[in-house]
Amino acid sequence: MEEVSVNIPIRVRFAPSPTGFLHVGGARTAIFNWLFAKNNGGKFLLRIEDTDAERSKSELSEQILRSMHWLGMDSDEPPVYQSDRIERYKEVVSELIRVGKAYYAFETPEELTEKRKESEAKKIAFKYDRSSLKLDKKIVEQYINEKRPYAIRFFIPDGITEFEDMVHGKTIFNNSEIDDFILMRSDGSPVYQVAVVVDDHDMKISHVIRGDDHLSNTPKQILLYKALGWEIPQFAHLPMILDESKKKLSKRRNTVSVEEYKKRGYLPEALFNFLTLLGYAPFDNREIISRDELIKIFSFERVNKKSAVFDTKKLNWINSEYIKSTDEKNILSLLKEYLVTKNIEVPSDEYLHNIIKLMKERVQTVNEFYDFGKYFFSDPESYDEKGIAKQWTNEIKPIFHEYSESLEKTDTWNAEVLEENLRAFVDVKGIKAGQIIHILRLALTGITVSPGIFELMEVLGNEIVAGRIKKFIKA
Repeated sequence: MEEVSVNIPIRVRFAPSPTGFLHVGGARTAIFNWLFAKNNGGKFLLRIEDTDAERSKSELSEQILRSMHWLGMDSDEPPVYQSDRIERYKEVVSELIRVGKAYYAFETPEELTEKRKESEAKKIAFKYDRSSLKLDKKIVEQYINEKRPYAIRFFIPDGITEFEDMVHGKTIFNNSEIDDFILMRSDGSPVYQVAVVVDDHDMKISHVIRGDDHLSNTPKQILLYKALGWEIPQFAHLPMILDESKKKLSKRRNTVSVEEYKKRGYLPEALFNFLTLLGYAPFDNREIISRDELIKIFSFERVNKKSAVFDTKKLNWINSEYIKSTDEKNILSLLKEYLVTKNIEVPSDEYLHNIIKLMKERVQTVNEFYDFGKYFFSDPESYDEKGIAKQWTNEIKPIFHEYSESLEKTDTWNAEVLEENLRAFVDVKGIKAGQIIHILRLALTGITVSPGIFELMEVLGNEIVAGRIKKFIKA
């Protein structure tokens, strides 16, 4: 199927509601919009859908903008806020009334609830019966003059509504299954359906790219476009994202906030890469793909119809690969930020650089430089009990004490010399190097797993090493 007309300026939008943090599912939608725009030399726009005054919060709008900036997807034009455009929506609804495409509906909420109950009792789907449409024009004018509350409903014409979806192909809806939906509530506030169509038209959006959960909205919106005589954009509906239990991602069960992944030490490039692969399959099945490469190769022909699974293990692996290849100055800056959040005194850049160099092949997130390497920042508070029971024997205690004294006489403090000295010492004593190394690791880290012991000793420095050994021996 042909995706793009060369004669149409490509303009896409991401339109989150500021009723919560930026969701990873929303971020994936934004990424597909952004990649499509950049691949076609188009514009990526941002719209904040904040017409729900009770639930929308300005601080959440700001958080969404921050998360989008962190992911590298700033809007190419100033963001549009729906709350600034209420009068425009009312103007369009009035026009629909004028041309007979919409009508006043005077039923009270209680009356509608009763009709729904009747449908449930008959075990049929509720559909508005158009009672108000049958009212005489004079009665309608009378009710309006009496200031009776009313909503405004859109009149669904007979027939079918079909469109070519860029993911699903030809998609058909029978209009008889679509209710005369509300355009304007009784309090005068516009609903989503009309606001989104007006905005997409006014913003000159060429392609509406969004999640599968919006698929049922599309025929309603196409009918609105037709009623207003406006050009209809192309549509693409993306597969849903499921958790590892094959259930819809939920904040009750899963980490879904983009900002939370940032706090947990994920790199924006890694999360961007990972989210792109949720529903998109590159030709060569590569999993580490730079942003520039993704722009070049992105195509809706490679977007899957089936739901994608959010595989945390894969995300961790991708993030670890980016940590290995990312400039250490960037990692250094992020690690310092994390240490500040943990109220840890930040060591010198040189010291942190040495930690990063030693640990970067072993961690999956930036936070793990500290979480798995607390011994770089403070003395162990305890020692692994199983390790002590196994390694700290009466036989080894005097030998280790002797080794610690020899360490204090070491003039050159680097990993190579430290290893040579230890191996020379154990040769003389007729024991295995591991017998000393295991104890050293316990003394310096408190645990039984760490980077290479000699490299670790070099980073810690002779004073800290000597102090921790003495503390260990006395413990």
